Amino acid sequence: MSARTSVLRASAAITLAALACSAPAGAQSVECRDLADDEAVVCEINHVRAERGLGALAVDRRLRRAAVAHVRDMVSRRYFSHVTPEGKRLPDRLRASGYITGRAAWHVGEGLAWGRRELSTPSATVAAWMRSAPHRRIVLGAFLEIGVGVARGVPFGGRGATYAADFGRLGG
Repeated sequence: MSARTSVLRASAAITLAALACSAPAGAQSVECRDLADDEAVVCEINHVRAERGLGALAVDRRLRRAAVAHVRDMVSRRYFSHVTPEGKRLPDRLRASGYITGRAAWHVGEGLAWGRRELSTPSATVAAWMRSAPHRRIVLGAFLEIGVGVARGVPFGGRGATYAADFGRLGG
Protein backbone atom coordinates (compact mmCIF):
# COMPACT_ATOMS: atom_id res chain seq x y z
CA MET A 1 0.00 0.00 0.00
CA SER A 2 1.48 3.36 -0.93
CA ALA A 3 1.22 6.34 1.33
CA ARG A 4 -1.23 8.98 0.30
CA THR A 5 0.66 12.21 0.62
CA SER A 6 -1.98 14.85 0.29
CA VAL A 7 -0.97 18.06 1.96
CA LEU A 8 -3.48 20.80 2.53
CA ARG A 9 -1.82 24.10 3.31
CA ALA A 10 -2.34 27.72 2.58
CA SER A 11 -0.94 28.79 -0.76
CA ALA A 12 0.99 31.55 0.95
CA ALA A 13 1.79 32.33 4.55
CA ILE A 14 -0.39 35.27 5.48
CA THR A 15 0.61 37.42 8.40
CA LEU A 16 -1.83 37.90 11.18
CA ALA A 17 -1.07 41.60 11.12
CA ALA A 18 -2.60 41.85 7.66
CA LEU A 19 -5.63 39.70 8.43
CA ALA A 20 -6.68 40.54 11.96
CA CYS A 21 -7.11 44.29 11.70
CA SER A 22 -10.88 43.90 12.12
CA ALA A 23 -10.91 41.26 14.85
CA PRO A 24 -13.48 42.40 17.42
CA ALA A 25 -12.02 43.13 20.84
CA GLY A 26 -12.97 40.57 23.46
CA ALA A 27 -14.26 38.12 20.84
CA GLN A 28 -12.66 35.16 22.56
CA SER A 29 -15.06 32.44 23.61
CA VAL A 30 -15.79 32.54 27.32
CA GLU A 31 -14.67 28.94 27.85
CA CYS A 32 -11.31 29.67 26.14
CA ARG A 33 -10.34 32.84 28.05
CA ASP A 34 -8.35 31.42 30.96
CA LEU A 35 -6.39 28.82 29.02
CA ALA A 36 -2.74 28.92 27.96
CA ASP A 37 -2.36 30.40 24.48
CA ASP A 38 -1.86 27.06 22.70
CA GLU A 39 -4.83 25.53 24.51
CA ALA A 40 -6.94 28.62 23.77
CA VAL A 41 -6.25 28.27 20.03
CA VAL A 42 -7.44 24.65 20.13
CA CYS A 43 -10.48 25.71 22.16
CA GLU A 44 -11.32 28.52 19.69
CA ILE A 45 -10.89 26.22 16.68
CA ASN A 46 -13.07 23.54 18.26
CA HIS A 47 -15.69 26.19 19.05
CA VAL A 48 -15.72 27.31 15.39
CA ARG A 49 -15.94 23.70 14.23
CA ALA A 50 -18.80 22.94 16.65
CA GLU A 51 -20.75 25.94 15.34
CA ARG A 52 -20.61 24.27 11.92
CA GLY A 53 -21.50 20.77 13.12
CA LEU A 54 -17.95 19.44 12.87
CA GLY A 55 -16.25 17.27 15.44
CA ALA A 56 -13.68 18.55 17.89
CA LEU A 57 -10.01 18.01 17.15
CA ALA A 58 -7.95 16.03 19.66
CA VAL A 59 -4.56 17.39 20.67
CA ASP A 60 -1.73 15.18 19.47
CA ARG A 61 1.62 15.58 21.24
CA ARG A 62 3.61 14.84 18.06
CA LEU A 63 1.76 17.51 16.07
CA ARG A 64 2.23 19.90 18.99
CA ARG A 65 5.95 19.11 19.19
CA ALA A 66 6.35 19.88 15.46
CA ALA A 67 4.34 23.12 15.73
CA VAL A 68 6.28 24.34 18.77
CA ALA A 69 9.62 23.60 17.12
CA HIS A 70 8.56 25.39 13.93
CA VAL A 71 7.37 28.62 15.57
CA ARG A 72 10.46 28.79 17.76
CA ASP A 73 12.64 28.26 14.70
CA MET A 74 10.82 30.95 12.70
CA VAL A 75 11.17 33.50 15.51
CA SER A 76 14.79 32.71 16.31
CA ARG A 77 15.94 32.61 12.68
CA ARG A 78 13.62 35.40 11.52
CA TYR A 79 11.63 33.84 8.71
CA PHE A 80 7.92 33.20 8.21
CA SER A 81 7.09 30.28 5.96
CA HIS A 82 5.68 26.78 5.78
CA VAL A 83 9.12 25.82 4.44
CA THR A 84 12.32 26.13 6.50
CA PRO A 85 15.37 27.84 5.00
CA GLU A 86 16.77 24.32 4.39
CA GLY A 87 13.67 23.36 2.40
CA LYS A 88 11.93 21.20 5.02
CA ARG A 89 8.17 21.16 4.54
CA LEU A 90 5.38 20.18 6.91
CA PRO A 91 5.53 16.44 6.06
CA ASP A 92 9.28 16.46 6.73
CA ARG A 93 8.76 18.10 10.11
CA LEU A 94 5.93 15.67 10.96
CA ARG A 95 8.12 12.68 10.09
CA ALA A 96 10.80 14.06 12.42
CA SER A 97 8.22 14.42 15.21
CA GLY A 98 7.06 10.82 14.74
CA TYR A 99 3.55 11.73 13.54
CA ILE A 100 4.04 10.39 10.01
CA THR A 101 5.59 6.93 10.02
CA GLY A 102 6.00 4.13 7.55
CA ARG A 103 3.76 3.89 4.54
CA ALA A 104 0.41 4.55 6.21
CA ALA A 105 -1.90 7.06 4.55
CA TRP A 106 -1.97 10.56 5.99
CA HIS A 107 -3.53 13.98 5.41
CA VAL A 108 -2.04 17.12 7.01
CA GLY A 109 -2.39 20.89 6.95
CA GLU A 110 -0.88 23.90 8.64
CA GLY A 111 -1.88 27.42 9.59
CA LEU A 112 0.72 30.06 10.45
CA ALA A 113 0.21 33.53 11.88
CA TRP A 114 1.99 36.26 13.75
CA GLY A 115 0.78 39.48 15.30
CA ARG A 116 1.60 42.33 17.63
CA ARG A 117 -0.41 43.83 20.50
CA GLU A 118 -4.13 42.98 20.23
CA LEU A 119 -3.44 40.99 17.06
CA SER A 120 -1.24 38.55 18.98
CA THR A 121 -4.04 36.83 20.88
CA PRO A 122 -5.39 33.32 20.26
CA SER A 123 -8.85 34.68 19.40
CA ALA A 124 -7.46 37.22 16.91
CA THR A 125 -5.35 34.47 15.32
CA VAL A 126 -8.28 32.09 14.83
CA ALA A 127 -10.49 34.95 13.60
CA ALA A 128 -7.82 35.85 11.03
CA TRP A 129 -7.58 32.24 9.85
CA MET A 130 -11.36 32.14 9.44
CA ARG A 131 -11.26 35.25 7.21
CA SER A 132 -8.68 33.62 4.94
CA ALA A 133 -10.22 31.07 2.53
CA PRO A 134 -7.15 28.75 2.45
CA HIS A 135 -6.81 28.82 6.24
CA ARG A 136 -10.58 28.40 6.76
CA ARG A 137 -10.48 25.24 4.60
CA ILE A 138 -7.78 23.86 6.87
CA VAL A 139 -9.53 24.78 10.15
CA LEU A 140 -12.80 23.25 8.88
CA GLY A 141 -11.13 20.32 7.09
CA ALA A 142 -11.59 16.61 7.67
CA PHE A 143 -8.81 16.47 10.24
CA LEU A 144 -9.00 14.59 13.53
CA GLU A 145 -6.01 15.94 15.43
CA ILE A 146 -4.21 19.19 16.06
CA GLY A 147 -1.03 20.48 17.65
CA VAL A 148 -0.44 24.17 18.31
CA GLY A 149 2.79 25.99 18.97
CA VAL A 150 3.06 29.57 20.21
CA ALA A 151 6.30 31.52 20.50
CA ARG A 152 6.78 34.93 22.04
CA GLY A 153 8.13 37.37 19.51
CA VAL A 154 7.58 37.75 15.79
CA PRO A 155 9.74 36.46 12.95
CA PHE A 156 10.94 39.93 11.99
CA GLY A 157 11.89 41.02 15.49
CA GLY A 158 9.95 42.75 18.19
CA ARG A 159 7.17 41.91 20.58
CA GLY A 160 4.15 39.84 19.73
CA ALA A 161 3.38 36.18 19.17
CA THR A 162 3.86 33.67 16.39
CA TYR A 163 1.51 30.70 15.93
CA ALA A 164 1.57 27.39 14.10
CA ALA A 165 -1.36 24.98 14.07
CA ASP A 166 -0.56 21.58 12.57
CA PHE A 167 -3.58 19.46 11.61
CA GLY A 168 -3.58 15.77 10.83
CA ARG A 169 -5.53 12.65 10.04
CA LEU A 170 -3.79 9.29 9.86
CA GLY A 171 -5.20 6.41 7.89
CA GLY A 172 -7.61 6.37 4.96
